[in-house]
Amino acid sequence: MRQVWELAYPVVITMASVSLMGVTDTLFMGRVGTAEQAAVGLGAVLGWTLLSFFNGTLSIGSTFVAQFFGAGRKAECARVVWQLFYLVGIFSLATLAGLVPFSEPLVQLLGAQESISGFATQYLSIRLAGGPLIFAIYAVVGFLRGIGDTRTPMKITLAANALNIALTWFLVFGPPALGVRGAALGTVLAQTAELGLYLAVFFGKKTHADFKSRHAEKPDGQLLLRILRVGIPSGVWWVLEMGGFTVFSAYVATLGKVPMAGHQIVRQLVHLSFLPGVALSVAAATLVGQYIGAGNIPAAERSARASIRIGLLIMGGMGLVFVLGRNLLARLFSQDPQVIEIASRLFFFAAFFQLFDALGTVASGALRGAGDTRFPMTVSLILTWAVFVPGVIILGGPAGLGVYGAWTAATVYICLDGLVIYGRFLRGKWQYLRI
Repeated sequence: MRQVWELAYPVVITMASVSLMGVTDTLFMGRVGTAEQAAVGLGAVLGWTLLSFFNGTLSIGSTFVAQFFGAGRKAECARVVWQLFYLVGIFSLATLAGLVPFSEPLVQLLGAQESISGFATQYLSIRLAGGPLIFAIYAVVGFLRGIGDTRTPMKITLAANALNIALTWFLVFGPPALGVRGAALGTVLAQTAELGLYLAVFFGKKTHADFKSRHAEKPDGQLLLRILRVGIPSGVWWVLEMGGFTVFSAYVATLGKVPMAGHQIVRQLVHLSFLPGVALSVAAATLVGQYIGAGNIPAAERSARASIRIGLLIMGGMGLVFVLGRNLLARLFSQDPQVIEIASRLFFFAAFFQLFDALGTVASGALRGAGDTRFPMTVSLILTWAVFVPGVIILGGPAGLGVYGAWTAATVYICLDGLVIYGRFLRGKWQYLRI
C-alpha cells in the first residue's frame, strides 16, 4: 500500500494540476459569458478526442519502459523513448495537416448551436496546433513513470500550471483581451515551457549517466512494431471512449447554452474526481510492469489490488463531496440560477458512479502494465457505441429527459465498464501476457 501511494500521490497532484488548466479556462470564461464558457467546454472535449488516439498510442511507452526497467535493462528504456520521438514526428504531421485546417467543419459536425460553435472553433484550432507539444510530453512522461519517477512530472506540471494561470488571465482580461483565443493560447504557451523542462530532464546529465539518453537511436523497426502492436489498441481504446464522451457533450450542446454550461461545470469537477483513479492506474501500471519484467507475478498482483483498494476509498469520498457540496460547487462556477440548478442535480449522477469508475480505471492500469490492451479496446467499442451513445440520444431526445437523460446513459455506461474491466483483472489472464 505504501509503495503504491508513494508512486500515486505525485500523479494525483500532477493530474489535478493538468485538469486545473481546463478548470482555469472554464472559470475565466464564466466571467466572460455563458456562450464562451460552453464553447470552451465543447472545444476542450473535441480537441482531446481528436488527439486521444495519438496520446493513447504513445502512453504505452511507459509499459515497455517499466518492464525493461524491472528486468534491469536500463539502456533499453531510453531506446523506447527515441522510438516514441519518431512516432511523435509522424503524429504531429498528421495533426497539423489533417486536423487543424478542419477545425470549423469538425465543430459544425457536432451540431452545436451557432452561439457556441464560433467560439468553440477558435479554441479548438489553437489547442490542436499545440498537439505536437502534448505528444512529446507524453513520450518523456511515460519514460519517467516507467522508471518509477512520478515526482519530477509533478514538479514540472505545477510550474507549467502556474504559468498557464498567469498567461491565461493576462491574455483573456489584460490588454490583449483575446477572450476564448486567449484561454487557448495561454495553455499552449504554458505547454511549450513544460516540454522544455521535460526535455532538459531527459537529456540531462543524471538521466544520461543512468540510461544513455543522449545517444540518438535510429528507428528500430522491430521495437517500433512491438510498441505499435500494444499501443494501437490502447490508442483506439482512448479514442473510442473519448469519442463517446464527445458525442455526449455535443448532444448536450444542442440543448442550449444553459444545459451545456451546467454540464461543463460538473464534467470538469468529475474530471478532478477521476484524477486519483488515473494516478492509481499509473501506479498500478508501473508496478505491474516492473514486477512482470522482474518475473515476480505475485508482487504484481498485490500491487494491483492495493491500487484498487485505495482508488475505491478516495473516489468513494469524492462521491460524498459531490452530494453534500453540490450547491456550493455549482455557485463557484456560475452566477446564473438556471445553470446552478442543473449542475446541482447532475452532481447526483456523478456521485453514483464514482466507485464503479474507480474499479474500471485502476484495474485498466494493471492490465495496461501487463500489455493487455486489446480486451479493454473491445469492451470500449461495444459499450460506447451500443450502450452509451444510443442511450444519450434516446434518453435525452425521444424519452424527453434532456440533459438528465444523457447523464443517465453516461452513468449506466461507466458502471458497466467498471464491472467488466474489473472482471477481466480478476480472471488473471494478464499474468501470462508477454510483449
